[in-house]
Amino acid sequence: MTKYIEYFQVEAKCLLKDFKKNLPEAKSRCEKYFNGRDSLSLMNTQHVIAKEYGFDSWNDLISKEPHKLAEALIIAKNKTFNSPFTLWHGGRITTGYEENKYKLNDPKDYQLEYDSKKKTFTPNNREYMSFEHLDVSDYDLSGIDPLKVRYTEDTKWPEDPTKLPLGFKPKEFLESRKNPGLGIKNLHKLGIKGQGRNIAIINWAGLFNHIEYQNNLKGYEEIGEEFLRGKSSEHLSSIIGKTCGLAPNACAYYYAVDLLRTQENPNGSNINFAKAIKKVCELHKNLIAEGKNGIDVIHLGRYFTPEDIQNIEGYEETLNAIKEAEDLGIWCYWGDISFTTKNKIGLGFIYCKLDGNVENPDDYILYSEWKIYKVDHPNTLCFPCGAKTVSLEVKMDEYVFEHYSNRYAITYISGLYLLAKSVKESITPYEFFELGLKTGDFRKGIGTIINPVRLIESLK
Repeated sequence: MTKYIEYFQVEAKCLLKDFKKNLPEAKSRCEKYFNGRDSLSLMNTQHVIAKEYGFDSWNDLISKEPHKLAEALIIAKNKTFNSPFTLWHGGRITTGYEENKYKLNDPKDYQLEYDSKKKTFTPNNREYMSFEHLDVSDYDLSGIDPLKVRYTEDTKWPEDPTKLPLGFKPKEFLESRKNPGLGIKNLHKLGIKGQGRNIAIINWAGLFNHIEYQNNLKGYEEIGEEFLRGKSSEHLSSIIGKTCGLAPNACAYYYAVDLLRTQENPNGSNINFAKAIKKVCELHKNLIAEGKNGIDVIHLGRYFTPEDIQNIEGYEETLNAIKEAEDLGIWCYWGDISFTTKNKIGLGFIYCKLDGNVENPDDYILYSEWKIYKVDHPNTLCFPCGAKTVSLEVKMDEYVFEHYSNRYAITYISGLYLLAKSVKESITPYEFFELGLKTGDFRKGIGTIINPVRLIESLK
């Protein structure tokens, strides 16, 4: 059974559940094919789903090749979103049906030079390297650090285990690192999944039909004309993903804007960023008018401080938009705690070591770039920052192991905040971080490591 069929099965089960609740939308959908029926079976709703996606029957659906199912999903989503799901990467297209029909690239194509003495690659003068869609099976990789490698499910590794780092099994490791860690899965088992909560994400454009999260992505809009594409999928899957996410029952609304301009990237303006925040404010008010919960947090997919944009066009507009959002009770989170909560809490980034257990705080290491900041203090609250598997933009059912970086810590914070809001709706960002310190686990040399289970328990 393909992952696509699994997706349709979930759709049918959800439709049946809503039909039994007599929800108007579900009743209307089913009446098109089973008019006058007071009760339906799962087989009946499977038929409805098949028809809605353009198939003659459920048997017709499950007999189709994966690319036909992928195309059906894309067509359906494009009816509700105003931007088509197209993204090119390495010559491949998003539907992801060309399984085993393309040739994996050689590292030489990416100017990765192999050092046979050190048994590692020189990754284009960067600390990290990407084996995404590469064939590295001919190399001795026993000297590499897998936590500094971005690789995909189809990366071809050496078959000889002595040519891999000791104990490293790429496929098993990639699968195990879908877990957000530190007890999040235990909260999910208790039914705490961010149900009823909403988040708005402002970031680059990208792929928005991955099976990891597409059921929870409720809206998408592009603001501007030119866009950098990529990194959108990992934010969505890390926050609302069904297997990778912290809040798999929360809903997201995505606003794609041109890259946020900072002093490091001065060419351009942040006007569209301010426009996106204002659109979130309107969405928030509309949701409340419909009797639903509003937007809990606006998540920006990168870490920066206000000083980074203060000399860039659109600075005042951005601050005014943020104030409007926060006056509505929306937390605008862009990675800087002091700017949004005006407290004395430091922020630390950590990741789980290669042979560690993601559930055990003792197996976490301080992110190397963060050692230059004030750490090893009880008031430094530390969050996981990657070394994690997330969804990939290229294919609807593909995943990638991402090396550690501060970008992922922001998604962890946003996702955990949604879980907290689902338990105590009145919680504020200030209270969230304060409770994080009180309920966390202090580790010498690091700081206070967030303990999601104790934090959530303290809210009940």
